[in-house]
Amino acid sequence: ILRIKEGESMVNKDIEDMKSRAKEGDIAAQVELGISYLYGYGVDIDYVEAFIYLQDAAIKNDGEAQLHLGKMYENGWGIKEDLWTAYSLYRRSYKVHTEGSRKAISNVIDKLADAIPITGHLSIANDFTITACCERLREYIRMGKIIPFEDDDESNLYLSNTNRTILLKECPFCGECVEHTH
Repeated sequence: ILRIKEGESMVNKDIEDMKSRAKEGDIAAQVELGISYLYGYGVDIDYVEAFIYLQDAAIKNDGEAQLHLGKMYENGWGIKEDLWTAYSLYRRSYKVHTEGSRKAISNVIDKLADAIPITGHLSIANDFTITACCERLREYIRMGKIIPFEDDDESNLYLSNTNRTILLKECPFCGECVEHTH
């Protein structure tokens, strides 16, 4: 599968043919067009077109599409900035071993942790708005040792492990109970 890299362009490509293939569900064409519109490779930057093509491919579990769609959410390019959606997309991209996804996860986790206020109370809302009871908890979120995750009925905090089996009902450092807000 041919993928456009930074600095390359689609000047010699038949864009209409790629659009036709993308419309028929060709994931590689969707990703190439999405990235091209996102960064202006051979076409004018168009965040709406980039979003449409990247979302179509991301839904089909294309890691590169998930990575670049995550960048759109992380940076608010053409859509409302949403760091938690970016984080989710980066994690999906990482699961299929996409180059650059691990660094993207690290960067967005730092931003997310910086935004968590330390209030003395531990709470999580369904939109992943979190307040931390202590600095140590916030640092464990920054390091990825405690992760927020959306279950069927609400968002929760888990100790990070492969199976997400250790649900936090209280802070492991200060004992503050987890409060679910809406």
